[in-house]
This record gives sequence, C-alpha cells and structure tokens, in this order.
Amino acid sequence: MEKPQEPLFSSQAIIFLIAGFAISAFLFYEMMKFAEAGNLILVILTSISISMVAVVILKYIKHLQKKL
Repeated sequence: MEKPQEPLFSSQAIIFLIAGFAISAFLFYEMMKFAEAGNLILVILTSISISMVAVVILKYIKHLQKKL
C-alpha cells in the first residue's frame, strides 16, 4: 500500500519560510545601503549572512522531507 501523501509544508514550516525570507530581504536591503556608502567589507559580510540564512532554510526543508 502506498503511503498517503502529506503536505510538505505545514503551518510551522510556512512561518519559518516567511521569517527566513523576511530576514533575507532585510539583509539584502542593508547590503544595498552599504554598497551605496561604498563599504566593501560590510557588503561582503552581509552577502555571507544572506547565504547563511539560505542554507539554514534549505537544511530545514531537507529535514522536513526526511521526516515525512
């Protein structure tokens, strides 16, 4: 028998994704402000922070897929 299909994104996962996207959007906005100011070090650090948020989101989604 096949396992019934469960939705991948529960309400908790959707809230996590929305929070992650909001954090990424804020960091991207700040990165653009730092770029206008000409501060290369903060632009690089902010872009690294954005990629770390993306990795955390990816790991969480992967964890949810394994849990199902």
